[in-house]
Amino acid sequence: MKKADKYFSEYIRLRDSDNYGNIICITCSKVIPYEEADAGHFIDRSHKATRYDERNVNGQCRTCNRFQSGRQYEHGLAIDLKYGAGTADELLNKSKETIKAGKQFYEEKAEYYRKESLNERRLRGH
Repeated sequence: MKKADKYFSEYIRLRDSDNYGNIICITCSKVIPYEEADAGHFIDRSHKATRYDERNVNGQCRTCNRFQSGRQYEHGLAIDLKYGAGTADELLNKSKETIKAGKQFYEEKAEYYRKESLNERRLRGH
């Protein structure tokens, strides 16, 4: 799980960065280097069904993510703007689903997001 989380976080931060390596925080709009950003979860990562849902996780400054509980309300509004109205509600409903997540599940996620991170690095020249 740790490897999957590491590569997923890196992918999200790279995905949300511009060509200069900066992210605009999804909740407060602060501009920060992707290396200093978090991959903030709208629905807490303890919910396995949405833990790796890319719509659920967005570049976020550490203040919002770590010290302001992710600013969930603002995050939900921003998700609906970014991915379409009703997406936050869809993620909330999805988070209630039960999925089996064993060793193979996490190994597959780690490998997939390792490759995606490399692709994002190449695209952005990081």
